[in-house]
Amino acid sequence: MVREGERQLRASTSSRLDAELLASHVRGCDRIAIYRDPNAPVTTRQRQLFAKLTAARALGQPIAQLIGGTEFWSLPFAIDTNVLIPRPETESLVATALELIPTTRASVIADLGTGSGAVAIVLALERPQAAVVATDLSRQALTIARRNREVHKVPHVLLLRANWMAALVDSKFDLIASNPPYVCCDDPLLLNSDIRFEPHEAFAAGADGLDHVRTIVDEAPRRLKRGGYLLIEHGYNQAHEVRQLFAGRGFQGITTNRDLAGIERVTYGHT
Repeated sequence: MVREGERQLRASTSSRLDAELLASHVRGCDRIAIYRDPNAPVTTRQRQLFAKLTAARALGQPIAQLIGGTEFWSLPFAIDTNVLIPRPETESLVATALELIPTTRASVIADLGTGSGAVAIVLALERPQAAVVATDLSRQALTIARRNREVHKVPHVLLLRANWMAALVDSKFDLIASNPPYVCCDDPLLLNSDIRFEPHEAFAAGADGLDHVRTIVDEAPRRLKRGGYLLIEHGYNQAHEVRQLFAGRGFQGITTNRDLAGIERVTYGHT
């Protein structure tokens, strides 16, 4: 199956890996097993499913959606078409948050626009003494987040349906993190790349991609404790504008961290 799939996916730069992942998914085994037991019987139904998934991948549908999951922070997370697929650059948001969340005392953290729940769940696992609140406007996304919460056994992650901070009432947080939509609404990537298979509302954010960032930065000071931090992931060319938004709301110690590709990716500051 792998060779057949690789031929069908030859236009992809990851055709071999894609074929291996789809074959192992269909057979219900890991990738190593494909080569350890290459003559294992394959049913007609498995071949049909493999052909269907390979055809979908050839059209650009992400592997994570086709196999129903992906890895983030070296942990497995369930994924479907209702949530943004967690990406490696978002690990920079998590890493920055972990630098700021104390390990010796309890803290209260919010993850806005949680999607699959990946950021909130990792923070809860890495800082078990923290109370984590995660919000999302999408009921379907929260269903996936609940599934992931159960898999990773972090019941202290509270999931709320809300537009950013609308359901947080008068709560005050030590840290608020968010990976909001930050793609310009007329960006051709929304129509011509693999992200077209993910929820449009998880990417598009107005003419300059900063509509949701503005909303979060504007509201955050009222939701943070004195000295509390706001962290926002943003696009590769938005750091300067985001720092200006932070400064306009009186944040101090404004800093931008780079991701593993060296791109300015996460801006943060404190009240």
